[in-house]
Amino acid sequence: MRDSGGELSPFREPPWNAPFDLEREIEAIPPSAQVRGMFILPVVQEAKRAKVSMTRARDRYLPFQFYPLREHARLLADIAAAVYPELSMRQALRKLGRGAPQAFSGSTLGRVLLQPAQGVEQTVGALAKGYELTLNPGRALVEERGPKCLDVTLQEIHYFVDCHHVGAFEGAMKFANARGRVKLQRISAAEAVLRLTW
Repeated sequence: MRDSGGELSPFREPPWNAPFDLEREIEAIPPSAQVRGMFILPVVQEAKRAKVSMTRARDRYLPFQFYPLREHARLLADIAAAVYPELSMRQALRKLGRGAPQAFSGSTLGRVLLQPAQGVEQTVGALAKGYELTLNPGRALVEERGPKCLDVTLQEIHYFVDCHHVGAFEGAMKFANARGRVKLQRISAAEAVLRLTW
């Protein structure tokens, strides 16, 4: 695949049809990795809306408290399989990810970061800032690559980096009222660069 300058590009379509071993994915998440409850709450609320029983969920999650990332990943996979049974797990997690900006904007922190954002660049930047504030560890760095082209480097993102997080940044472009595309350069199990174009 060549980029617009004719060079071979390291960015590819995410591996939507590649085998997906959920247990292996979750086992690979470090036990110490955490996520704030503000990202678990929308998953639980979606389950209630869809009348899906979430037997693994706690009775209560607090938005700013940290919870095990493995727990969050398991709940995401449970709701993805229940709400989108016709899709592969990767595609279902991608679809859930597209709702991340909307879910984030429902939190106090998300409102502070996302409400003032205008356009794709600011919306993507606001969502990226949220990574460092809501994941432990984890960060997303944004670099402008040209007109209507951004690279988002995901670092220490230990869950579903090639599907759920692709969906999150697709959702960010949609949140900014733009139609776009995300391609992926996988660096390691927990690191990738997403190229966003719109």
